[in-house]
Amino acid sequence: MQYFKKCSLRSDAKNLIHAAKSTLNYNRDLMEDGLVESFEGTIADLRRVVKRGSVAELTATREAARGLIENAAPPVKLPVMRELVETLVVAFGVAMAFRAYFFQPFKIPTGSMQPTLFGIHSTTEKDPENGPGTFDKGPLKPLKWLATGTWYKDVVAEGDGTATIAQDNVRAPGMVIITVAGKRHKVPQDALERGDIAMPGAQRPSMADNPNDSVKTLATSYVKKGDRIWAGYVTAGDQVFVNRISWNFNPPRRDDVIVFATSSQQLAFTEDSARKMASSDKYITKIPNLPLYLVDTPIRPGLPAGQHYIKRLVGMPGERISVTHPHVYADGVKIENLFGMDRVASMGTAKAGGGRYWGYHSTLDEGTPHRSQSLLSTPDDSINLGEGEYLPMGDNTLSSYDGRYWGSVPKAQMLGPGALIWWPLSPRWGRIE
Repeated sequence: MQYFKKCSLRSDAKNLIHAAKSTLNYNRDLMEDGLVESFEGTIADLRRVVKRGSVAELTATREAARGLIENAAPPVKLPVMRELVETLVVAFGVAMAFRAYFFQPFKIPTGSMQPTLFGIHSTTEKDPENGPGTFDKGPLKPLKWLATGTWYKDVVAEGDGTATIAQDNVRAPGMVIITVAGKRHKVPQDALERGDIAMPGAQRPSMADNPNDSVKTLATSYVKKGDRIWAGYVTAGDQVFVNRISWNFNPPRRDDVIVFATSSQQLAFTEDSARKMASSDKYITKIPNLPLYLVDTPIRPGLPAGQHYIKRLVGMPGERISVTHPHVYADGVKIENLFGMDRVASMGTAKAGGGRYWGYHSTLDEGTPHRSQSLLSTPDDSINLGEGEYLPMGDNTLSSYDGRYWGSVPKAQMLGPGALIWWPLSPRWGRIE
């Protein structure tokens, strides 16, 4: 028994050595010289009795050490909670540093980069009367969503009243908002584009990433209780990691899928200086509880402030870029032998929804759903890129608000290339090309 008691006391004394050393290291600069000497002496005594002290010596030295430590660093309230909070703060700091300097996550909200990246999209249920499948109801529904990002949705009128379809590209990009008898439902925009939403006379929505078509009503109708407006499967947009360190070693390359900030940000210490920096008061944000103002300046007219876009890099500094369907041209020479751009161009004759869908298009090409004047309206138009300027375009140019409309992006506003799709599980999961 004496042997086991001695082993237990030695183990406890070793723990006290670590506790005393930690207390001394954390508080040495606040301790008086006499207290520092007491800690150093106690640590030496503990080491001595651990090696060859008797049970009585171990007990006495242990008690003295415990009293010294408690007097120098009194126990805190709720130590377990305190330790948990400290751990979470450290973990959060590490995650933020990792996000800022290594790999930053982004969510794809719209279909402007299809077929490479998918935003929020849908599949319409052709036979909703039979109801959803086993994995689309009850406790299994969240499990399916965790794996595939897919969620069954059934939009049914809960009472008689007016139903409207609206679009808000700023607050709900990639979605249309169906209000049925006062209740709001968000449905992916592609369901309306396919004509699957049961609303007569619905207009085609604008490009989901065009902030200039922010809020508009697309259809209004009267419904009765029990009317089904839409039923189907909503799939979350691809979640990607962006490589923040790659361009520290290699320059941006044509064909990269890149993320860029739509505005530059500056700090001002007074409201007057913020107004001098900003072209409009709507780009000034007061930082709460601090005498600071954040000024967001869009990098090009027509772009929203404070957002991030993801597109493919098609034009490099010093080039003259033009588009003749289905290809992009640099200085009059067709761009080819690049995996991503070749894939888009090779799909130029594919059919979808009754019209040409893939391939690179000028914005006034015949059959385009959003025909409008731009910097690249026809094959005769071109954009000249200056030093440090790059031209981004969506892979789905018929539904992409990109550099054809507002021009180039400066290198300083480009965050990095898309590295991989990490969620949801799909045929696109993995490296972005």
